[in-house]
Amino acid sequence: MDARTNKPATETADREVVISRQINAPRALVWRVMTEPEHQNKWWGPDGFRNEEVTMDFRVGGSWTYVMVGPDGTRYPNHTAFKEITPPARWVFDHGDGQRVWFESTITLEETAGGTLVTIKQLFPSKESRDEVVNKYGAIEGGRQHLAKLEHYIREHLC
Repeated sequence: MDARTNKPATETADREVVISRQINAPRALVWRVMTEPEHQNKWWGPDGFRNEEVTMDFRVGGSWTYVMVGPDGTRYPNHTAFKEITPPARWVFDHGDGQRVWFESTITLEETAGGTLVTIKQLFPSKESRDEVVNKYGAIEGGRQHLAKLEHYIREHLC
């Protein structure tokens, strides 16, 4: 059951991307690194990407804007609008380019015996829009790279 919509999870499965990774660090530290720009800008993005023109107002109703710059110099404007924030466990936001919303994302941090299980769930408006982002932009591999870079940053710089 999807707690947000109270519909069976299978009703949204073809519109979702879900990526998880176990991080060997306390949940409070993972939360900080994922939500504070001074940390986030050092690891956020797929391999070879960097962020520029970053502004973040991390509160419900606030936004996070940045330009993600690819290895070839292509610039991708990003705009996030925060809808729900429950420290240190979960936040929900709409994500797009400032012109349209591409998907709703829910990030959860679950305490485990080995540290923190980070799960990113993206819910797209349609199967077709999900498939486009997965196939054209490599969203699944990109998400895995995000979380691998998060783990590396924590291990190398904060633990």
